[in-house]
Amino acid sequence: MTKNTKTIKENIIDTKQKKIKVDTKKIKKVSKISDIKTEKYKKADVKKAKVKEIFLSKKKKTNTDEVLPNQERVEKENIIRYSPDTKTGLNQTQIEKRKAQGLTNVSSVKTSKSLARIFADNILTFFNLICVVVFVALVMVGSIRDCIFMIVVLLNTMIGIVQEIKAKNTIEKLTLTNSNFTKVVRDGQQIEIYKKEVVLDDILYLASGMQIASDSIIIDGQIEVNESLLTGESLPIKKGKGDTLMAGSFVSSGTCYARVEKIGNENYIERLASRAKSYSQPKSELMFSLRFVIKMIGIIIIPLGILMFFNNQEFYNGDLYLTVTKTAGSIIGMIPAGMFLLTSVALAVGVIRLAKKRTLVQELYCIEMLARANVLCLDKTGTLTDGSMKVRELLSLNQKFSEKDTKKIISSIVCSFHENNHTAQAIKSYFGSTCYYNAEKTIPFSSERKYMGCKFKSIGSFKIGAYEYVCKSDIKLEKLANSYAEKGMRVLALVQTDNIMSQNKGEAIAFILLQDNIRKDAQKTIEWFKQNAVDIKVISGDNPMTVSEIARRVGIDNYEKYISLQGMNKQEVIASATEYTVFGRVSPEQKAILVRALKANGKTVAMTGDGVNDILALKEADCSIAIAAGSDAARSVSHLVLLDSNFSSMPNVVAEGRRVVNNIQKSSSLFLMKTIFTILISILVLIFNRNYPFSPIQFMLLETFIIGLPSFFLALQPNYNIIQGKFISNILKAAFPAGLVLILNMIAIYVYQDYTGVSTDVLVTMASIAVTAVGLIILYTLCKPFNLPKVVLLGSMIIACVLCIAIMPSFFGYVALTLENILFIMVTILLSYPLYMIFNRSLDYIKF
Repeated sequence: MTKNTKTIKENIIDTKQKKIKVDTKKIKKVSKISDIKTEKYKKADVKKAKVKEIFLSKKKKTNTDEVLPNQERVEKENIIRYSPDTKTGLNQTQIEKRKAQGLTNVSSVKTSKSLARIFADNILTFFNLICVVVFVALVMVGSIRDCIFMIVVLLNTMIGIVQEIKAKNTIEKLTLTNSNFTKVVRDGQQIEIYKKEVVLDDILYLASGMQIASDSIIIDGQIEVNESLLTGESLPIKKGKGDTLMAGSFVSSGTCYARVEKIGNENYIERLASRAKSYSQPKSELMFSLRFVIKMIGIIIIPLGILMFFNNQEFYNGDLYLTVTKTAGSIIGMIPAGMFLLTSVALAVGVIRLAKKRTLVQELYCIEMLARANVLCLDKTGTLTDGSMKVRELLSLNQKFSEKDTKKIISSIVCSFHENNHTAQAIKSYFGSTCYYNAEKTIPFSSERKYMGCKFKSIGSFKIGAYEYVCKSDIKLEKLANSYAEKGMRVLALVQTDNIMSQNKGEAIAFILLQDNIRKDAQKTIEWFKQNAVDIKVISGDNPMTVSEIARRVGIDNYEKYISLQGMNKQEVIASATEYTVFGRVSPEQKAILVRALKANGKTVAMTGDGVNDILALKEADCSIAIAAGSDAARSVSHLVLLDSNFSSMPNVVAEGRRVVNNIQKSSSLFLMKTIFTILISILVLIFNRNYPFSPIQFMLLETFIIGLPSFFLALQPNYNIIQGKFISNILKAAFPAGLVLILNMIAIYVYQDYTGVSTDVLVTMASIAVTAVGLIILYTLCKPFNLPKVVLLGSMIIACVLCIAIMPSFFGYVALTLENILFIMVTILLSYPLYMIFNRSLDYIKF
């Protein structure tokens, strides 16, 4: 790259840095008379300016000769910049030129696993490595028959890869349809396009609830932006003409037109892309428990394997073939082959099943977290209600203003903004949006303020907002407002005020009475959650009496326990979290505090939301669910997205999670049964200096027909019971009794050998048959309650085991048994079931 080029680029960066410094100085000169909220905005803007300065300084240090997203190299100094106006935007010729230059908003940052990563994660595992080492050792001593376990390993790995790829493709297809759109002005028309189709110098149209697609500069309008995903600052930041907007942030209120300044990998958020997706990964008990089990086994298996090698070498008088095959049997027996894979497959199948029901899973383990949730926090609008609203009545309160004048003022306020939320739509539908009066100054609505306002040249300043936030104290008006709120109506007040920028309340002119439309399926869905021991909390920015009435109409228990959080401090909010069911006048920060407080009380919290004001709470929840019809903000940070915007889909998601967790618990106990048994028998063999009886081939029947095939089948069976207890304690309670019964069988057979003097080959045959039979008994108990598929499963596994033993005894290393041997085995097998049930019931009294 030439010196000239570098100078030009450095000048551009210096110019931008100077502009940031100037903007920072302007922020510092904010009037001291301004209210507390404005001071907070100022601090947030200063912080933001510092973030931009740091970012620009880093950009200056990096190599400026970068490859553009589509790998086409374009010399930046030769790019012609366009300055389209807000009415026309770019024309088709300019757009095509940008695409040819590769200046589209395509990012190289991936939000899902690559194919290479999927293959690596499934192939390059600790246990696969051990299996390969054992396989090589067996091949070297010529025991090809004992290498059949590698078929199971390869099949497990292939199944895992196929299911993960299938789930990845499903997620990517759904993500594509998950409203990854933005609005732009092109050829004089406002159109909706995919965010990745945005090009340099496009004109973006931004309104409340939208996510900013690319780093841009405002050229017209005024908005408030939530940049919490980028800077951690939750307060909305005011942005006006000439201010910079950063991709990934959300519009809290207002509307504007902005020109795209950066695209693709040049956007600041691409350096922080992982934060937006991973900051709220569920703390999955399932994932933690499985990793803990695998880690513990990994620690045990190496030293036990080494000790077993020397023990077998001594017992078999240095016979390398027997030493290796028996040591291999011990090591392979300890590995819970496929347990982690089984979990991934079960979850992946869950993702695919939910996709068919129009639910996008953005985080694999969130299925489990929702299934475990015992508290569901609902945002009223868009969840209990369908989001649509209707103005029922205009109630005049001030004789100075006629009804006609009042309607003109409301129409002019609506006209001064381009708000497109449900409330604005309802008001616009009733009053129209004609600008009878020209606005000198405006302040858009935000969930923090609960009002919007306009200063008109000719008639003064007015606000529309929640009664409590905009009206001067008046007992009569308060009673009137509450009487309508108790009927389930939302009461907005139009007031006249001296200063729209201050928090000062004004003289009431009229009440605007609105009513939410309750979803038809809300009551049925709430009833399902009640029957399944899930507590419901309703959190809303509306009047608590209004929300309480809606809660009553949909059948929520304790709907009468409502409270307004207006003006409450953090400690008061925390104290109210478990005492009340309905929370009104809740700010975005208070929503997050409520969720944290519930979690601190030992609750597993799921949260639904559809707006920018829900972001903070959704980030805090154990499992967050967004309604697709809501804002980009909510969808972006949620673990699950209901693509049909249908609250009634929630029970399906919970049921799918329960199916996955309950069945994984059952299937995992089969894997751990073998692992516990092998570890214990290996320890006993080392302590008493006995021969380890099993080669890998002798575990084939157990691994294939009792653990492998049945576990995958059981993991996909319907099982919608409420999840009880901890995952790790549940699987250990199920696996330990089975492991102990197998150990007692082995001890009995060793004692039988000592008294009768049967050969080692007879011992191995008796032990293998006993282990297989007891395994079938355990499988029988896990199949309860029986249905036709389970009967077929158990029957076919029994037949398969019997046929293998009868037809191919020599293949599995079995020798002929005497009648006495057979009778002894039958007795031990018959005693196994009652022993298993005794151990099982005994563990029910033990709390892990």
